[in-house]
Amino acid sequence: ELSDLTGDVARRYDSLLDTLSGESDDRSATKPLSRQVADLSFTDPADVARRVESWTGAKFRALRSEAARQAFDAIRGRLLEALADAPEPDRALARWEAVLAHLPTGINLFRLLEARPALLERLAAILSLAPTLADRLARRPELFDPLIDTGASELPGSVQEIVADLARIDVGDNYEALLDRVRQRVGEWRFVLGVQLIEGARDPREIGRALARVAEAALAVLGKAAEAEFAHKHGRFPDSEMLVLGLGRLGGGELTHLSDLDIVYLYESPDTAESDGERPLSASLYFNRLAQRFTGALSVPTSAGALYEVDTRLRPSGTQGPLAVSLDRFDRYQRDEAWTWEHMALLRARTVYGSQEARARLDAMIRDVLCTEREPAALRRDVLNMRDEMARHKPPAGSLDLKLVRGGLVDVEFVVHFLQLRDGTALDPELGQAISLLVESDALDRNFAEAHALMARTLIAARMLAPEATPPSPAARAALAKAAGVGSWGALETALGEARSTVAAAWARTFEQDLELDL
Repeated sequence: ELSDLTGDVARRYDSLLDTLSGESDDRSATKPLSRQVADLSFTDPADVARRVESWTGAKFRALRSEAARQAFDAIRGRLLEALADAPEPDRALARWEAVLAHLPTGINLFRLLEARPALLERLAAILSLAPTLADRLARRPELFDPLIDTGASELPGSVQEIVADLARIDVGDNYEALLDRVRQRVGEWRFVLGVQLIEGARDPREIGRALARVAEAALAVLGKAAEAEFAHKHGRFPDSEMLVLGLGRLGGGELTHLSDLDIVYLYESPDTAESDGERPLSASLYFNRLAQRFTGALSVPTSAGALYEVDTRLRPSGTQGPLAVSLDRFDRYQRDEAWTWEHMALLRARTVYGSQEARARLDAMIRDVLCTEREPAALRRDVLNMRDEMARHKPPAGSLDLKLVRGGLVDVEFVVHFLQLRDGTALDPELGQAISLLVESDALDRNFAEAHALMARTLIAARMLAPEATPPSPAARAALAKAAGVGSWGALETALGEARSTVAAAWARTFEQDLELDL
């Protein structure tokens, strides 16, 4: 019965595409390929013609059937024109070949592109401008499907709305299938957001916040599933629960496409000695193994690919300490043993998993630690020593590594965190909001806030358009300037130099130390 139903839908779908496309008006298809390519702006038209001729041989599985070749012939001319008109034609062509190499079948994609020619331009832009998106599309061509949806230009909703969307995934009790499906859905969101970014459709910081909401929702759904799967054998502690503390960009609620997830696993000390399952475990062993399950649910590659890189090195005692610690132990560590840099990291901490009651207790505990009175001279010394160490061991990867260049976003954070810890004020994990609070109190000026906003926007866009942190191709430079809200690449370079100088001036006022910039 299912075969009859799906067969009928398939016939109607094919008929619809045929109706939409009608007779091909691709006049260029009547030209010999060599002449057709010669009229386009490829660097070596003869080589391009040879490569295109080879596509319809046995080279690509997606073009081996006669039906697939006919469907491809209907779009070949417009496809080549779109690739040639792309900002980087030769690069776009090479990445299109990578997509073809991974397509199991191309008929539906080719017919779709014939029926919706505007998608060809979008595809060419992805292939030309965004190596990260192009690589993902080559591995998973089905990522192109969400771009057809009218909602492809929208942002995902709140964390709760994204969780509700993911909760509609129905795989029964199949844990591995859930991991696959969540990876597929999250991959679609991240891909669509990446396309919005390279097209300059939205402020990159809006996209960064959306990426953080998607990650938090994925953690909520996969964490709940991991807990249920673990409880089958080991039961639960009725009077305790797992908490996940997000730090860094996750804690601040603004990710890039290349961000990993900085997290710390915590749990409330239970009253009982062992969990209530068939194979009971002590609390420490239980929650440490459960934390491993959480990490695996978020990071282990499945047939749908990987999801996130998870970094747990910010936990108490670092990699030498247990993966999960009790709230009591966490509190004692932060009060009695933690270094200044650990409290600086805690300034961007936000509970991203756990009940509302437990979150409130953890948030109050963190705020109490951060409001501890400090000796300003000792704090200044610790902060400056730490920044010197970072500069020696983590130099910037290139001029667009706005995180690590001097006068960049790390220096912004160090200025802000010093003021927060010194005065016990503006304790908001979202850096932009913390800066706004410091501006209101006259601890920083408005130029500093604007400098941070520009570099934050540019960094999020650069992670997609210039992942090597060096100036990209001319076309990608123009896209990067547009995403940053600046008219041209030259204007962006000037604005970034001014922003870094603004941060250097704030650094000098705050620490009474000059900051040398390489502008």
